[in-house]
Amino acid sequence: MRYVADRTHIPVPQIRAFRLNTSEDRSTTPFVILEKPSGVPLDTVIFSLSPFEQNAIVAQMARWTLEIFKHRFDAIGSLFMDEAGDYRVGPLARRPFYVDGRAKLALDRGPFRTAKAYYTACAQREMDCSRVLFVQDAPPTYQRDLEDTRLTVERIVGLMCDLTDQCQGLDDGDPEVAPFSLDIHDIGLKDIYVSSANRSQITSIIDWQFTCVRPLWCCARLPAWLRPSLSEGNEVTARLSAIFRAEVARIEGAQPIFLRSLDSDDTRSVLDELSDYDAFRDGFLLLPALENILATLPGHEDVAGLTALLDPATLPGRVARISLLTRGSNTMYLAMTPPRSNLDLLVGEDGMEILPPLGNKVTVL
Repeated sequence: MRYVADRTHIPVPQIRAFRLNTSEDRSTTPFVILEKPSGVPLDTVIFSLSPFEQNAIVAQMARWTLEIFKHRFDAIGSLFMDEAGDYRVGPLARRPFYVDGRAKLALDRGPFRTAKAYYTACAQREMDCSRVLFVQDAPPTYQRDLEDTRLTVERIVGLMCDLTDQCQGLDDGDPEVAPFSLDIHDIGLKDIYVSSANRSQITSIIDWQFTCVRPLWCCARLPAWLRPSLSEGNEVTARLSAIFRAEVARIEGAQPIFLRSLDSDDTRSVLDELSDYDAFRDGFLLLPALENILATLPGHEDVAGLTALLDPATLPGRVARISLLTRGSNTMYLAMTPPRSNLDLLVGEDGMEILPPLGNKVTVL
């Protein structure tokens, strides 16, 4: 937060006091006391604003996002201030490395000099976390289920490493967007304060706790609140997204690195999204997703795997085939095999099928 205040035009609350804990001594708790931001949270007024006010706020966020996008760092991690008052990139402070008791585990949190090193560490993180689950005195059935889940986690970790190795555009694969910058796209509406008197004026942005340094292609994203929603209308979101993109294009000019990265919705983006999942809890989602992605990577197509995936003799295969040709929520219903019978229909002279005489025994399978 202090870095943003010192090096950018983004308004942040003034830091009144703080204490860091950079040693191995855990007896002291780090803290920060901030000035109360003026104004009101944007999430409480965004839909009552006029289109002009909404456009002004989004355009300002685009300018600040691009301003901070131009800052460069030497590694993936989180920014820290050392005792001399200098800023440095240190261990990564992201939720997947700390939630659900993970803060106490000796995980590799960086800093990471390459994107491949970071995503490999994300995979190893899930393996390390699955190994410390408590099973002493647990019922045999639970222990068996746990062992099965651990095997699934091992499979997921292996696939994550394979995807990291085969993913195009990481590090030297796309040198223009390989450098590192601050990623602020996760800042939410509740973190943005606007003036009560002039609601198109942003007065402060708070909650920088999990802001970290990442590759440029990770940083070049729309704010989370400008992404299309599956549950709400997208007309306002589409208009504001267009305003954001137009302002970025106006500033970037003939070298639109941000927009190029924003439009490249490729395997890198999928890898980054999957790296935040909990492999133990979300394995039922991760495993098939990784298998399908690896089977269709350009230049690494798994023909045998795709054939098995689309096998019409299996329910998943029928679902996959129907999904390629139709839209709607009845894919599973359409893929279900209808009841079959050993009833042999008779064919008349005109070629029409007729029922057998009454009294024939019919067995329905």
